[in-house]
Amino acid sequence: MTIKECNPASDEGVQRNKPAATRLYAILARGARTGVIFRRGPSKHVQLIRWDLRNDIFEHGQWFKGRIYERRCDLSPSGRLLVYFAATNRAPYGSWTAISKPPFFTALALWPKGDAWGGGGIFEDEETLLLNHSPSGRPASNSPMDFG
Repeated sequence: MTIKECNPASDEGVQRNKPAATRLYAILARGARTGVIFRRGPSKHVQLIRWDLRNDIFEHGQWFKGRIYERRCDLSPSGRLLVYFAATNRAPYGSWTAISKPPFFTALALWPKGDAWGGGGIFEDEETLLLNHSPSGRPASNSPMDFG
């Protein structure tokens, strides 16, 4: 193996046309053989993918331009609903927590946050969401469990 030193002040040793780095983060449902994968990359883009573990089938879903905080996301025990914390750092919300049906980010309920302190949530069970917001935070849309 050969190791070559490069001078950081010059372009020597710098890779040009490097492919975009892609990062994957998966969450599995506790009570079903399903999960979601967040595919991050190219820069500031995230794709939501539903993963059927019974047949090992991937359903590619919606892309989001912004930041998804994967470690503040959760799937309901059945895998039917996803709670996620997202940010674009632009008006009208800046950042928010939302509930959607994978593989889509389209919000069924949305709680504006405005900053990155806290946010997201955990499904305690199929009908109970523990929201990581201040007690005064109220949903900007439907009641969180009326998603038929």
